[in-house]
Amino acid sequence: MEETLREFLSTYIGQGTEKKDIVTSDAVEMLIFEAITDGIGQDIIDYGTEHPDAPFWDFLAFIKPGLVGVTDEELMEDGE
Repeated sequence: MEETLREFLSTYIGQGTEKKDIVTSDAVEMLIFEAITDGIGQDIIDYGTEHPDAPFWDFLAFIKPGLVGVTDEELMEDGE
């Protein structure tokens, strides 16, 4: 999945109209890491395929908020 996602997202590198919006390889790698961690790689590919004109930055909405590698139970223990 990682290589498939990297191949799909690499087409977005360099896209953007303003300097702050230009997609960098670092942004792509960050999204790949998050997608693999959260298991949302196929969701990103499906959305991008269905919405070919959507900007790269729309994919960030798929990232699940929270701490990587921390379970809900561990968070509850810290709060008690």
